Amino acid sequence: MSGIDPSLAPAIIAYVAATNAGDSSRAASIFAARAQVFDEREHRVGPEEIARWMDDTGRRYRPRLEILGVQQRTGKVLLDNLISGDFPGSPQALRYTFRLDPQGKIERLDISAGHS
Repeated sequence: MSGIDPSLAPAIIAYVAATNAGDSSRAASIFAARAQVFDEREHRVGPEEIARWMDDTGRRYRPRLEILGVQQRTGKVLLDNLISGDFPGSPQALRYTFRLDPQGKIERLDISAGHS
Protein backbone atom coordinates (compact mmCIF):
# COMPACT_ATOMS: atom_id res chain seq x y z
CA MET A 1 0.00 0.00 0.00
CA SER A 2 1.53 3.31 -1.00
CA GLY A 3 0.93 6.39 1.15
CA ILE A 4 -1.79 6.76 3.75
CA ASP A 5 -5.27 5.46 3.05
CA PRO A 6 -7.49 8.57 2.82
CA SER A 7 -10.45 6.61 4.24
CA LEU A 8 -8.70 6.37 7.62
CA ALA A 9 -9.90 8.57 10.47
CA PRO A 10 -8.10 11.94 10.57
CA ALA A 11 -6.61 11.15 14.01
CA ILE A 12 -5.02 7.95 12.67
CA ILE A 13 -3.65 9.75 9.62
CA ALA A 14 -2.26 12.45 11.94
CA TYR A 15 -0.69 9.83 14.22
CA VAL A 16 1.12 8.10 11.33
CA ALA A 17 2.30 11.46 9.96
CA ALA A 18 3.49 12.60 13.42
CA THR A 19 5.34 9.32 13.99
CA ASN A 20 7.08 9.54 10.62
CA ALA A 21 7.99 13.19 11.21
CA GLY A 22 9.19 12.57 14.79
CA ASP A 23 6.71 15.20 15.98
CA SER A 24 4.73 14.65 19.18
CA SER A 25 3.43 18.24 19.36
CA ARG A 26 0.01 17.22 18.03
CA ALA A 27 -0.56 14.46 20.58
CA ALA A 28 -3.20 16.48 22.46
CA SER A 29 -5.23 16.95 19.27
CA ILE A 30 -4.86 13.28 18.25
CA PHE A 31 -5.42 11.48 21.58
CA ALA A 32 -8.44 11.68 23.91
CA ALA A 33 -7.95 13.05 27.43
CA ARG A 34 -7.82 9.56 28.97
CA ALA A 35 -6.22 7.82 26.00
CA GLN A 36 -4.13 4.72 26.59
CA VAL A 37 -1.19 3.31 24.64
CA PHE A 38 0.13 -0.20 25.15
CA ASP A 39 3.59 -0.82 23.63
CA GLU A 40 6.60 -2.92 24.62
CA ARG A 41 4.75 -4.25 27.68
CA GLU A 42 4.28 -0.70 28.97
CA HIS A 43 1.11 1.33 29.48
CA ARG A 44 0.83 5.10 29.02
CA VAL A 45 -2.22 7.22 29.84
CA GLY A 46 -3.18 10.71 28.64
CA PRO A 47 -1.84 12.93 25.84
CA GLU A 48 1.04 14.37 27.89
CA GLU A 49 2.44 10.97 28.85
CA ILE A 50 1.85 9.69 25.31
CA ALA A 51 3.70 12.73 23.87
CA ARG A 52 6.68 11.93 26.14
CA TRP A 53 6.61 8.33 24.90
CA MET A 54 6.46 9.53 21.27
CA ASP A 55 9.43 11.86 21.91
CA ASP A 56 11.43 9.11 23.59
CA THR A 57 10.79 6.47 20.93
CA GLY A 58 11.41 9.05 18.20
CA ARG A 59 14.81 9.96 19.65
CA ARG A 60 15.88 6.39 20.40
CA TYR A 61 14.58 4.56 17.32
CA ARG A 62 13.75 7.15 14.64
CA PRO A 63 10.77 4.99 13.58
CA ARG A 64 9.22 5.16 10.15
CA LEU A 65 5.84 3.50 9.52
CA GLU A 66 4.83 2.05 6.18
CA ILE A 67 1.21 0.91 6.14
CA LEU A 68 0.88 -2.51 4.53
CA GLY A 69 -2.80 -3.13 5.18
CA VAL A 70 -5.91 -1.73 6.84
CA GLN A 71 -8.80 -3.62 8.39
CA GLN A 72 -11.89 -1.76 9.60
CA ARG A 73 -13.69 -3.73 12.32
CA THR A 74 -16.55 -2.80 14.59
CA GLY A 75 -15.09 -0.39 17.13
CA LYS A 76 -11.50 -0.57 15.92
CA VAL A 77 -9.09 -0.07 13.04
CA LEU A 78 -6.16 -2.44 12.51
CA LEU A 79 -3.09 -1.22 10.64
CA ASP A 80 -0.50 -3.75 9.59
CA ASN A 81 2.79 -1.85 9.31
CA LEU A 82 6.38 -2.33 8.43
CA ILE A 83 8.32 -0.22 10.91
CA SER A 84 11.94 0.61 10.30
CA GLY A 85 14.39 2.66 12.31
CA ASP A 86 17.45 2.52 14.53
CA PHE A 87 16.67 -0.67 16.46
CA PRO A 88 17.76 -4.32 16.30
CA GLY A 89 15.76 -6.37 13.81
CA SER A 90 14.67 -3.37 11.73
CA PRO A 91 12.44 -3.51 9.81
CA GLN A 92 9.72 -5.33 11.75
CA ALA A 93 6.08 -6.08 11.04
CA LEU A 94 3.82 -4.60 13.72
CA ARG A 95 0.06 -4.32 14.09
CA TYR A 96 -1.42 -1.10 15.45
CA THR A 97 -4.95 -1.50 16.78
CA PHE A 98 -6.74 1.83 17.20
CA ARG A 99 -9.98 2.54 19.03
CA LEU A 100 -11.52 5.98 18.60
CA ASP A 101 -13.79 7.94 20.91
CA PRO A 102 -17.07 9.48 19.68
CA GLN A 103 -15.24 12.74 18.82
CA GLY A 104 -12.81 10.85 16.55
CA LYS A 105 -9.77 11.04 18.84
CA ILE A 106 -7.67 7.97 19.60
CA GLU A 107 -8.76 6.52 22.94
CA ARG A 108 -6.64 3.38 22.78
CA LEU A 109 -3.67 2.17 20.76
CA ASP A 110 -2.26 -1.34 21.11
CA ILE A 111 1.01 -2.11 19.33
CA SER A 112 1.82 -5.80 18.88
CA ALA A 113 3.80 -8.17 16.70
CA GLY A 114 2.51 -8.20 13.13
CA HIS A 115 -0.03 -10.74 11.93
CA SER A 116 -0.44 -12.32 8.57
